Amino acid sequence: MRVSVAFIVAVGALLAQTPARAAGPRVTPVAESQRTDEQRALVARFASADMPNAVATYLNHPSLVEHIMPFEHYVSSDSTMSPRHRALLGLRTAWLTRSNYLWAHWAMGTRRAGLTNDELRRVAQGPDSKGWDAFESTVLRAADELHVDSFVSDATWKALSARYNTNQLVDLVDTVGTLTMQAGAIDSLGVEVESNATERLPALPYSVAAKRTNLRLVDKEARIPPLEPREWTPEQRKRFDPNGTGQRAANVFVTFVRNPSADRVRGPINQHILNSTTLSVRQRETLLMRIGVLCRSEYEWAAHSRLGRRAGMTDADVARIIAGPDSGGGEPLEIALIRATDELYRDDRVSDDTWAALAKGLDTKQLLDVLIAVGGYRSTSMAINSAGVQLDANMADFRFPASLR
Repeated sequence: MRVSVAFIVAVGALLAQTPARAAGPRVTPVAESQRTDEQRALVARFASADMPNAVATYLNHPSLVEHIMPFEHYVSSDSTMSPRHRALLGLRTAWLTRSNYLWAHWAMGTRRAGLTNDELRRVAQGPDSKGWDAFESTVLRAADELHVDSFVSDATWKALSARYNTNQLVDLVDTVGTLTMQAGAIDSLGVEVESNATERLPALPYSVAAKRTNLRLVDKEARIPPLEPREWTPEQRKRFDPNGTGQRAANVFVTFVRNPSADRVRGPINQHILNSTTLSVRQRETLLMRIGVLCRSEYEWAAHSRLGRRAGMTDADVARIIAGPDSGGGEPLEIALIRATDELYRDDRVSDDTWAALAKGLDTKQLLDVLIAVGGYRSTSMAINSAGVQLDANMADFRFPASLR
C-alpha cells in the first residue's frame, strides 16, 4: 500500500494548522531535593543514575509511576520481539507522533540494536523507503496503520503472522500503543529532552504510509481467539472464575492472557485508569467513550458507555461524546475533556488553550490521569481492534449507533 501524494498533502496541511505549544514544561519535574521517600523508592526501581525528565515529571503522581513504568520497560526491553524490531517500532512511533523526546531516547539505543545512521533516516522516510527487506517494511507499515487507523490491516497481519507468533503479534501492537501513550503524555506535559540525548527528529517532510479505513472485525472471526475455560491454568481459573460458577470471562481478558508476560504488566495500567485515577467516574468515562469513538473500537464503547450511563450520563451527554467538542452544550470542563481527547488522537499533544481549560478545574495528578486514560485506552483499542476481540453477550444493548458502524 503506497500513500498517495494527496494524502501526504492533506496530512501536511493538518499539521500546519496544529497550534504550536508554548516553550517550557507545563508540569515541573520533581527535583531530587524535594522527593519524598515514596518518590525516592520509585526512582530506585524505575530510573537509572541519569534521571530521565519524563520519570521525574511523572513523580508528581507516584501511583501513576508505579502502574505505568513496568509496561514501558517491558515493551522497550523485555518483549518477545527482537531488539532491532523494537527499535524500528520505537523510532517509527516517535516519528509518527512527532516526539523529539521519544526519538532522542530511542536513537541513543539504536547502536545496540544494530541500526545505522542511514537506517535512522529511512525509519523517518517510512516503510516504502528503499533498503528495507520485505518483513521490516511490514513491521514499519504496521506502526503506520495503528497510528492512523488503530488497526492492522488484513494484508499486514497476514504478512506479520508468517514470521511472528501470537506473543510477538501482541507485543508489536502493544509497543506502538504504549509508546503512543507516552508520546502524548510527554509532549503534552512539555517534558524537555535531556542535554545528553542529542538526536532529534530528522528534517524530512512528514508522511504516513497508511490511510484510515474504519474496517473492523466485529461480528467476524477473531484473529486471536479467547482462551477457553478448559484451557485455563489453575491461576487463570482463580482469576476469571474464582467461585467456580462456569460463567464466561470477558473476551478482552481471556484474549490477551495468551501473552502472560505482557498481560501481567499491562493490567496495572488499566487498573490505574479504572481504579486508582483521581478523576471522577463521569470524567473518566467521558474520556474512554470518546477515544473509543475515535478509534472505532466498538468493544470499548460498549463497555464504557454502559459505565457512563451508570454514572448518570443522559442521552444528550452520550450524543455529545459521539458528536465531539464542537457539537454545542455541555459543561466547560467536560467539553475540554472531549477536546483534549480529540487533540491527543489527532495531534498527539494537547493544545495550550485546551490545557488551560483543563487546568481551571483539574489539579496536576488529574491532568496526568487525563493523558494516561486517553493514551492507555487508545493503546487498548489498537489491541482489541487488531486482535478481533468480539463483543461479550452482555454488550448487545450498548453497541455503536448505526452512524459509527
